[in-house]
Amino acid sequence: MLTRSEKNAPSTLLATEVVEPVRRPSRLRRTGLVAAGLLACALPTVFTINITRMLLDGELSEHRFHQLTGQGLVLFALWLGGLVPLIRAGWSGRRPSSLAGWLHVVFMVTGVVCAAAATGGGAPYLVGIIVVTGALVWLALPVRPRLRLPARIDPALAPVAFVAAAVSTPYVLDQIALQNAAIGHHAQNPHFFDMAWLVTALVGMAMLAALLPGVRRLAAAAGAGLAWTGLMGVVLLDTDRPFMVLALATGAALVAISARRTRR
Repeated sequence: MLTRSEKNAPSTLLATEVVEPVRRPSRLRRTGLVAAGLLACALPTVFTINITRMLLDGELSEHRFHQLTGQGLVLFALWLGGLVPLIRAGWSGRRPSSLAGWLHVVFMVTGVVCAAAATGGGAPYLVGIIVVTGALVWLALPVRPRLRLPARIDPALAPVAFVAAAVSTPYVLDQIALQNAAIGHHAQNPHFFDMAWLVTALVGMAMLAALLPGVRRLAAAAGAGLAWTGLMGVVLLDTDRPFMVLALATGAALVAISARRTRR
């Protein structure tokens, strides 16, 4: 028969297996990580500072909606939100979280897809820079995040994520069509592409959160982004009102479900 201590041994061993040792990176790897991180974070940092200045100064106030969402603060938050945790974990030698890894992957993949559909305004070049510098960060990491996770559909998140995808698809296609048909200022300054990219990334995050238990918290970020985009659209725009209202509603639902899960 097992003693009491032996009966308790499996739980102890399980806890030991979950905690991974910190792999202290070499000086060369840290140098490479810093260089890659600076390259990857330079553009979103400069863009964030510039857009914030424009908002405070009231510059191009007719584009305030885009400054607050797609060609502005929300898109840049997603951009840095995946990169910064990867770099911090890599510096200390820890494995980055699956959430940070998937957020960065979703951001890049949706950017590539939207840039392939809307090629104007230099979008492919911007996304190319993002993918190359992001890949350099992943290459410099001493330990990479786990992306292969067990799947289990969340019965509460999945329906809302599917509704968000359904209501967002016509809007995304419309923004891509507008970008491809744009002339003048909008042809060189791709507001429509940025909105398509932002909404696609947010919906992708919501779908992923509904599928993978390991990244359920992405639902809260996706919901907050959709709700903010919808709210700003309702307040600042006279167009796309049905989508903005639905984005606000589905985003709020995602946030509410995530908050309830957290309290439990």
